[in-house]
Amino acid sequence: MSRFSDFLDELTVERLDRLLFRGTPNQWPNGHVFGGHVVAQAMEAAHHTVAADYRLHSLHSYFLRPGKADRPILYDVDPIRDGRSFCTRRVVAIQDGEAIFTIALSYHVVEDGLSHQIDMPDVATPDALDDDEAYYAKTLRAFGKEPKTVPYMPFEMRSIDRMDLMDMQPKDPVTGYWLKAKEEVTSDDPDLHARLLAYVSDFAFLSSNLRPHAMIPRDKRLRTVASLDHSLWFHARDFRVDDWTYYKTEGYWSGGALGLARGAMYRRDGLLIASAAQESLLRLQPEAKAALKD
Repeated sequence: MSRFSDFLDELTVERLDRLLFRGTPNQWPNGHVFGGHVVAQAMEAAHHTVAADYRLHSLHSYFLRPGKADRPILYDVDPIRDGRSFCTRRVVAIQDGEAIFTIALSYHVVEDGLSHQIDMPDVATPDALDDDEAYYAKTLRAFGKEPKTVPYMPFEMRSIDRMDLMDMQPKDPVTGYWLKAKEEVTSDDPDLHARLLAYVSDFAFLSSNLRPHAMIPRDKRLRTVASLDHSLWFHARDFRVDDWTYYKTEGYWSGGALGLARGAMYRRDGLLIASAAQESLLRLQPEAKAALKD
């Protein structure tokens, strides 16, 4: 089996009871659970309790405690409401008897209605851009360092106007990147592709809030960097994550150790397939806080 197949298996949840599921955490060297991993597993758990006529159109989640990679995660589904046009599910992810994550998901029966979208910005195509992983490895070698062993990243990313690690300067908080699964997803299940899109939507999102301050998440001036919540709205189902998707990200605001980012995800032909929003914790080291007052 390939590493991508292993990743898909790791993302799948096991049904223990009608409304109770168990998931395997991602195995990353830092011992933490990636937020997008929990979002995707909670989506699958909820999906198993919803009738086939309904389509997921939005989710709103909160990261309550750090997840631990050395123990399974239980997903407790609450079927809050089943209506004629909408149904709602709430899922709580649990480790050691404590909630680490909660999510509300809303499903809608497909209807005809008004239609418009904000167009995709005019950006360089993925063919004209370098792979992010290759860029960072090249930069480290320019400093005489070998790239460290990093967790397997199942998606290839190619950034627009990435931060120059050799000359960090403030940049526009509005940016974006192209993303695509590293291998073909053999399943045509649109719900699986939606879960994988949700998974990757948590990558590099909060970084847009750091760009105006010439920072990246690993900046030594930062004490704590973490996603606090994550919301997604799905606008289309006819997309595949093994085709290129453009993720426009906006570091909309930061202040008081918090940052708010907004995002829009477009199919390569310009169709808007999803929108995102996330608030993050951007806590400075004490000396960096003191420098703000100078």
